[in-house]
Amino acid sequence: MNVHLVKSAEVDATLFTEVVDFLQSIPGPISFIYDGTSVTDIEDDEKFMVEIGNSHEFEKKKVMMKEMVFSSSKPVFPLKRETITWSTLFKKANQYRASRRIQENEFVLILTDIANKENWFAALDENMPYNGFIHTDDWNYYIKCSAAFPIAYEVVALVLQKHMFDGLYDLRTKVHEHPIGCVSDFCAHKRDIILKLRTGDVCEACIERTNGKISTPELHHALQIMSSLRERMLFAQNLKRFSPLSKLKIDHRNKIFLPDFGNIEIKLRPLEKALYFLFLRYPEGIYHSSLSEYRTELYEIYAHISNMGALHEMKMRIDDMVNALSDSASQKMSRIKRVFEEAIGPDLAKHYYIKGESGQKKKIELDRNLVLK
Repeated sequence: MNVHLVKSAEVDATLFTEVVDFLQSIPGPISFIYDGTSVTDIEDDEKFMVEIGNSHEFEKKKVMMKEMVFSSSKPVFPLKRETITWSTLFKKANQYRASRRIQENEFVLILTDIANKENWFAALDENMPYNGFIHTDDWNYYIKCSAAFPIAYEVVALVLQKHMFDGLYDLRTKVHEHPIGCVSDFCAHKRDIILKLRTGDVCEACIERTNGKISTPELHHALQIMSSLRERMLFAQNLKRFSPLSKLKIDHRNKIFLPDFGNIEIKLRPLEKALYFLFLRYPEGIYHSSLSEYRTELYEIYAHISNMGALHEMKMRIDDMVNALSDSASQKMSRIKRVFEEAIGPDLAKHYYIKGESGQKKKIELDRNLVLK
């Protein structure tokens, strides 16, 4: 099964990449395909402004099955925002399908920041149910984690719903009005949406509806992705802060994983990774002001993990990072900290990132017996 993901021009490229990486991180028969250089443009004449006068209008459902948006930090009303119709979004999907000669039994899902007229977060085209869209904005109003998690969840949810329900009427009449933690929950309230995302589950009745419509390996793959997303969301929201520490694994491609935390990958840029690997070598720590003494070692590490640019350019980057008058190293340590905190929450992250008081040695406190190479 192929699922083509297409971003509209306004969607943040980093967010889109994060969504794709999550979906591709679990191997299986569902292929998530994207072209990083291709975007779909939504023209100004295809948009219209909607004014939302109060919180009731902001939260109310436009049609049955709307997944409503609730705000943990209330928006300021009246709120004006650009909106687009479903028909325009489905037209964009059809245009992309035609331009790439994508077969009718392959999904084309448009990811867009622009709100839609019915105010759904995701929907399939009833006339061509392999076309659909996902609204990538507003998630921060009700869940405290990267928007990439719920967006990736909605991608898998649309794939499953295509194989569970025969059309929009079937979808409307067979969902769970009272939440049970299933992908088909009605989700009329914020707490219900959180429940669905946290359980990452599909009930037995909904599984039965997929019989004969999706292969067993494809179903298992979808469920594995949802389970992995659930784990990652729980860590990102600091809800697993009392978990035992995970091992930190560095594979042959110098990628960093936390295998006991759902095999979460910690994605660092090459210079950040070089600095992190240096500190892993020295459990006793390194004074920030002494980084220049490790210049040659950083050359070696950086050359091993990066093929970006000529050797003299790579040395220039290292020279800047170890320069005591530059804030390059501090910036990279701050980003390393942020990446770990976003991945596993601040309480667990503090064991893995580089830290230390001003004027004192900086170090990674993780027991090196937990570091696997």
